[in-house]
Amino acid sequence: MFLAVSGQVSGAEPLYVAVDCIKSNSEGYGQSETRYWQPVHQHLVDEGKRESWALYKVAYGDRSRCNYYAVTTFRGVDQLNADPDYLRAYKAVHPDSYAPLAIEESLLGRDKVSTELWIILDQTEIRPHRFAIVNKMFADDAVAYESMESDVFKAGHQVLVDRGERAGWAVYSLVSPIGSAVPYNYGTVDFVDELGPVPMAEAMMEGNPDRDLDAMAKLLELREHVLSETWELVAATEVPAED
Repeated sequence: MFLAVSGQVSGAEPLYVAVDCIKSNSEGYGQSETRYWQPVHQHLVDEGKRESWALYKVAYGDRSRCNYYAVTTFRGVDQLNADPDYLRAYKAVHPDSYAPLAIEESLLGRDKVSTELWIILDQTEIRPHRFAIVNKMFADDAVAYESMESDVFKAGHQVLVDRGERAGWAVYSLVSPIGSAVPYNYGTVDFVDELGPVPMAEAMMEGNPDRDLDAMAKLLELREHVLSETWELVAATEVPAED
């Protein structure tokens, strides 16, 4: 879902996040993506075809379906619907490589198991990070849950970011797929450089000095925490240089 992205500001076009669940069949899959495909995605970012791309590997979580996740962000529906034309982009950054053969070899090294589309709802500043702790939730009352995250919990996460104890935080809503077969409809991500406990209750009280801790804890009943995984960042594009 998840990587360092530019801030979501009022009035800006929505930021969509496509998350590819990938099962690698090759020991060198991560190195192949970094060497051959990261430059292709950077080329597409530089062209304005997407906002960003990143590859994560599952550090802690279920690897039976996916051991890697590719995360691509799109600013607005124009980017979301733009044809990336991978063959052209590959030829542009690897002019001496035979693109069709290279693409075929890359595809043989992994299976794209599924793809989910999310939209970002809110976030703190997101700084460079090593890990993304991905939490998936189910909430019946969308208005109440989204208000809880933005109006209460975001302030506590911002305290942790300001202290340097966390690199960022964001909350997302699932766009597709949806339905009774999907056990979650929201997600949050905690971005960190080092794994370990953080003083969450203390940060929440500092960020919400006018609120009671027990009342804030009661808000957690607005959602069911379905699962958490820890992903480690392998590679990512950079923000294009401004003219």
